[in-house]
Amino acid sequence: MGGAMYWWVLVPVLWTLLMGGAVWAAFRIIGQPRRQPPRRLPSPLDILERRFASGEITHDEFDEARARLREHELDL
Repeated sequence: MGGAMYWWVLVPVLWTLLMGGAVWAAFRIIGQPRRQPPRRLPSPLDILERRFASGEITHDEFDEARARLREHELDL
């Protein structure tokens, strides 16, 4: 008879743990928004090309800056 008394306590505890785990799993899977991958920063050449395309710099300035960037890449 003494062993049956433990079941009256153990069963509600186990059910609470089971339901709590199910709720936790549901929030973990469904509740969180998907994370976006980090955005890639534009490279110096990308920035230079954008500035040339928008007319901020002349063709000569573009060629000179691009040559400097290429020299810098070789130094790395």
